[in-house]
Amino acid sequence: MNAMPRALWSRLLALVGAALLLRLAVLHGVLLDPAVGLQVDEAQYWGWSRDLQWGYYSKPPVIAALIAASTALFGDAVMGVKALSMALHGATALALASLAHTMAGDRPARAARAAWWAALIALSNPVASLLGLAATTDAPLLLCWTLAAAALWRLQQQDRLRDWAWLGLWLGLGLLSKYTMAVLLVAVVGVVGTRPVAARHPLGGPALMLAVLALLLAPHLAWNAAWGWPTWRHTADITLQAPRSANGSGWARLGEWVGGQWLLFGPLWALLVLQRRVAARAWPAPRAVPTLTPAQRFLLWLALPLLLIGALQAVRAGAQINWTAPAGQALTLALALWLSAPRRRLARQTAAVVVALHLLVLTALPLAGTLARALGGPQAMPPRALDLWARMRGWNSAFATLEAAARAQRDADPHTRLLGTSRTVIAHGQYAWRGLGLPWHAWQPGPTRRATDHYQLTAAWPVDPAADAARPLLIVGEGDALPADWLERLEPPVRLGECRQPQARGQALHLVLWRTRLRTPGGHTP
Repeated sequence: MNAMPRALWSRLLALVGAALLLRLAVLHGVLLDPAVGLQVDEAQYWGWSRDLQWGYYSKPPVIAALIAASTALFGDAVMGVKALSMALHGATALALASLAHTMAGDRPARAARAAWWAALIALSNPVASLLGLAATTDAPLLLCWTLAAAALWRLQQQDRLRDWAWLGLWLGLGLLSKYTMAVLLVAVVGVVGTRPVAARHPLGGPALMLAVLALLLAPHLAWNAAWGWPTWRHTADITLQAPRSANGSGWARLGEWVGGQWLLFGPLWALLVLQRRVAARAWPAPRAVPTLTPAQRFLLWLALPLLLIGALQAVRAGAQINWTAPAGQALTLALALWLSAPRRRLARQTAAVVVALHLLVLTALPLAGTLARALGGPQAMPPRALDLWARMRGWNSAFATLEAAARAQRDADPHTRLLGTSRTVIAHGQYAWRGLGLPWHAWQPGPTRRATDHYQLTAAWPVDPAADAARPLLIVGEGDALPADWLERLEPPVRLGECRQPQARGQALHLVLWRTRLRTPGGHTP
């Protein structure tokens, strides 16, 4: 196999470093708006990172460990929470470049072009440019998926035990990042079962892979078993057992999903398709019977199973577009290999324009709020359709306004319990009030009701209503009233403070801090 020259590695590292600096500059520009904070999932993951475990209600443990490492290095500010996740997208681009270089064959010039285009496409698409500004499970997933694909490609060419071990390692770490990684096992079976090279280790290689995989997953499986398999149940709920959507037909949902995949990979690549069609009409080539190369078959195995599952889920009940993001790795490699071929200078010129336009648009779009403030004053906001940060705006400011009242109650009675009315409120509250010293709890609607988030799973309250009725309660909620089913079990709540913060045009966040107690079984306040 052709190893990538050191000089090429150095230039690709410089490219990735420049891309990371650009992303950091964009994020710094976004954070010039002091109201912008973490997204709710980021805030939840940050809370998990303060209590590292081998699993969590909705996700495996890698994202929490990643944020714990990131904040240990760079602090708990928004930039510190996101830093290592952002860096992983650059590492993924390098891994894609290395794999493209290997897949391109033994011609050095073509292999170098393939590496460059793989890195450029990966760094300029919406996955890295927009999702890359957030701390998400997709960051470690995409890196592990790409490294596992590289090990699988090596196995297709030459069966070696060490590549089986690497494959098991990356599969295991990927599954500990996000269960989507399990779909890659379909590619493993397909590629290994159809590889052209006779297997040297027909049993030893797969056994080694499974042993490494089992070793990595054992602590996570033990955690899930101890808590009643919450992560597995949650994954099943949002995939296999999701209720049918009432919004539109299955074909309409499929169309939305296909459009989402197009946007996720990069909408301006349609320019290259258009250029190809124009060139084909101007200089028609003789038709030949299409045959798939080993590289094309390999990339189909990487992409098709995940895309088919995503399409079926979209038809059934709708699907989030980022769930199939790893399929974009195969598309990136396919496009890079196609562009690297000789006599495609016009296509490469068009692709260079597409990469530049993607970078321009995807750099400007996150800064729409900053530009609106610069042009229209501190209260100006961009149109809602362009405001990527609306749901992240206002939470820290609102909690800062309420914090003094919460501190006063904590100082008056250290046994006070702190609750939030939703996962969103608790996640943002944990981060905003990280110096308050009061642990957050989730309302337990009933002992037989299944938990619907990690807080209900691990911090449900009350535990013992008779004893817990003696403790004052601080409750943070959105809106003017607490939920009706809560009020049935509480003494009349007293409003300690409230705050409204603008989030988007015509939209505001309204947080209220309440003080109350549980009703005693006899209906009297202790």
